[in-house]
Amino acid sequence: MRLFGFGRTKATGIHISGQTVRVAALDAGRAGIRPLVLAADELEQSFDPVALGDKQQRQGLAAKLAALAATYNFDYSNACFALDRRLGFIQRRPLVAGTEHENREQLLWESEQILAGETKDFSCDFVLTSQWGFVVAVRHRALDYYRALGKKTAIGRLDVDIVPFALYNASECANLLTKDKFSLLLYADVDEAWLLLIEEGELAALASCVWEEEDDAPEALAGAARKLLSDNGSDLQRLWGAGIVYWSEGLAAHLGVPHSILDPLAAINPRLLGSATPAQRSAYAIAVGLAQRGLVG
Repeated sequence: MRLFGFGRTKATGIHISGQTVRVAALDAGRAGIRPLVLAADELEQSFDPVALGDKQQRQGLAAKLAALAATYNFDYSNACFALDRRLGFIQRRPLVAGTEHENREQLLWESEQILAGETKDFSCDFVLTSQWGFVVAVRHRALDYYRALGKKTAIGRLDVDIVPFALYNASECANLLTKDKFSLLLYADVDEAWLLLIEEGELAALASCVWEEEDDAPEALAGAARKLLSDNGSDLQRLWGAGIVYWSEGLAAHLGVPHSILDPLAAINPRLLGSATPAQRSAYAIAVGLAQRGLVG
């Protein structure tokens, strides 16, 4: 499925969820960021951590990505993959030091305590807001598999990022985060979701939610949202929904707050967006956020 596309990419985001691969290619010029391609395709089977570690399945995904690039005339010279949620972990910690360097040193020490004797097996990174530090730890082996996948896909400059940060990037670049004191970002897919609590434009807390086919997905989402809000004592003003939008609409009604579609290209000149609706573009929020990281990285 292709929503629109033209030209040559400068940065590409690749989001794989279950059996669906979504690609967003963006270009940054004097007139600002413009979308080149939003495209999606279905895989023969789910691409999970086991598949990532399987050489044959990596080759199959590389062939699928190459076919998308050939069909829609873009390349992977600068690409960022969404890291599977099962290949790492995120921890939030309060900032206690005075400078950014001191806070990073403190977070590094805390991550070493969390990982205990496995520190050498992980790569750690940190994201700091005015109040919180978010520790992200990913196994080196997983990163090696992504590098192998990137080599097969002919990616020139490869990076990885986690889904919640990509979702935040997309929302921030779309100028959606300055309207309310507290807002909730929700990206819902067929069997998992991410929820981000935003306080005055900054990431305050996050949570993930998964369910099986026989489970009640709306109830699982409602439970995760209630816990996130209860743990952080926030008075929610708005819910921004992406992915399967009708689930976010139902959650907003359940929480009694206004609902808006999280269109990752809301700040783009409408003349560049073709016929795709905001709800259709919302499914690419993660891929767009990954590509935006590539444009500024």
